[in-house]
Amino acid sequence: MRKTITVPENNVGLAQIILYSLAGLTFNLYDTILYAWLPYFYIPPQDKGLTQYIPLAALGILLAGGRILDAVTDPLVGYMSDHTRSRWGRRKPYICISNPILFLAFILVWVPPVHGNSMTNAIFLGIILFIYYISYTGMLIPWFAVLPEMSPINSVRVKIASIGVAIGVVGSLIGGGLSGVLFEKMGPFAMALILGVIGLVAGQLTIFGVKEHYQIQQQEEPPGFLKVVKEVFIDRQVLSFAVMIMLVQLTYQLMLMNVPYLTTLILGRSEADASILMGEVLLSVAVSVPFWHWLLRKFSKRRLFRIIILWMVAGFTLCFFIGIIDSPTPFIQAMIVFPLATIPMGGMFITVLGIIADLTDYDELKTGKRREAIYYGIYGIVRKTGWAMCSLILVGVFAVFGYSAENPLGVRIIWLVCALSCLIGLLAFIPYKLGDSKEETRAIMSL
Repeated sequence: MRKTITVPENNVGLAQIILYSLAGLTFNLYDTILYAWLPYFYIPPQDKGLTQYIPLAALGILLAGGRILDAVTDPLVGYMSDHTRSRWGRRKPYICISNPILFLAFILVWVPPVHGNSMTNAIFLGIILFIYYISYTGMLIPWFAVLPEMSPINSVRVKIASIGVAIGVVGSLIGGGLSGVLFEKMGPFAMALILGVIGLVAGQLTIFGVKEHYQIQQQEEPPGFLKVVKEVFIDRQVLSFAVMIMLVQLTYQLMLMNVPYLTTLILGRSEADASILMGEVLLSVAVSVPFWHWLLRKFSKRRLFRIIILWMVAGFTLCFFIGIIDSPTPFIQAMIVFPLATIPMGGMFITVLGIIADLTDYDELKTGKRREAIYYGIYGIVRKTGWAMCSLILVGVFAVFGYSAENPLGVRIIWLVCALSCLIGLLAFIPYKLGDSKEETRAIMSL
């Protein structure tokens, strides 16, 4: 049994929420930069005169294989964190140790040892990415798992998730808004070092916002890892959510990866202008947070999420047509269309955290245990599997349809792939029916 420290339900101050959410700035800062610029740096457009560091196929294999290997560790880290006994709690040790390792790996990604196309660079990138992914997981899963502990009240959880998404978007804005300019003016390593320090500091400050209320008694015997994973994955509600979120969330990463290619090949602009587009995208997400917070207080999470997915389908479909006509300019077209595709992403990021908290409550109703981290580990494994698919999709589509100024069809096709992925995810989400509170879920699921 766990010893529970009872805390007043609304005793979660704004300062604590902000400090807790700072890790989201770190993750979004790093993710935005890596997914926007790593493919462009290692395999630049064929006719731009830039150095290619690894073969095209190698990048897809490295990013996909690394993410899949990393994804396998997510539930393991969640399991370990759930059953950790220490004077600092179940979550803080992982966050504190992983954050500086994550920073070092992030900046080393941009220093391939050989100038030119080489398998040595591919091996180097594979090793550094593996370290990056492992430390990312070691920090992310325990951090995520704190949220359900902070309050049992849905409205408070939505508030925490909303503020967290807003702060995360700040990280994305810093990364997306400054990376292109720094990349062009100072080079990739200087860009990573300058922006990476911001992520490092934010990640360490988040420790002060982590307040744990559940403790494991020393005599408690943890169940086996494989048994726990099996128990979680065989549930229909978990499976429905997992397949949906894998297919829907991968579109965000795929979009970021495609923006530099769209900017230089279809819009005819410089790398720095990609930051303008990414900044607009991320600002749209940030500005929409109060709107989605308001909607989540009026509608159920499962209903609103289905509307969000349909909105994303429409937005990505419109992206395919950017630059088809000459007036207004393709860049203006992108500035108009991109917010239509990205505003619903703000709702997606807020709602998904609330749904996982609902799943952990559902698990407690079934088992009598609090196993938050294993559920965020499951979220990690499906999300990173989606990220791995992004790499294969991007490389595969570019190889088949082209990604040059003369033939940028592959860049356009990526938007249709995003729309189709969302549609399939919507179908997978049909069986999901959990409520927004324990009481509602208990009644719906007859527990």
